[in-house]
Amino acid sequence: MTIPAYTRTRFTLSVLARHVRRRWWLYGLASAAFAWTFCHYRLALNMSNSLPESMYLVVLGTQPTRVGQYVAFEWQRDQFYRRDWLFVKRVAGLPGQCVTVAQRSVYIDGKLAGYAKPASRHGIPLAPIPPGVIPAGYIYAAASHPDSLDSRYRITGLIASSRIVGTAYAIF
Repeated sequence: MTIPAYTRTRFTLSVLARHVRRRWWLYGLASAAFAWTFCHYRLALNMSNSLPESMYLVVLGTQPTRVGQYVAFEWQRDQFYRRDWLFVKRVAGLPGQCVTVAQRSVYIDGKLAGYAKPASRHGIPLAPIPPGVIPAGYIYAAASHPDSLDSRYRITGLIASSRIVGTAYAIF
């Protein structure tokens, strides 16, 4: 004898409802853990070749403290990418360090940080960052790839601490 489909569905839903009622604390705890995690962490995917890793865990609300850390920040221009995109780069310069530019080569405290290409892959002219000292509340963000759109270009510039979403850690 076969049981009609509507009866099987009603039976399944009643079993599920009974299960949830008995284990309400478990579902409440899981929901609270998910909400807490979502408020403090994000996952960022690398959609370009600028960094070797593909996924990063972003700890929200934290600021970088040393050179070499990864940092996640919001793109604030209307050119190249959407305004709300999240970028992950490596911190290459902190406040107080000196940025110099010699023939489109950018140096931080005398150490080569990268070469500023004259134009993007699409032929859009790119100006290098102006030389000077990194002021308080700003960082120089860079990536190792030559096509990376980072602080060596005027359009990206130095990253203000208000644009920083948090520090990032490479997952894979």
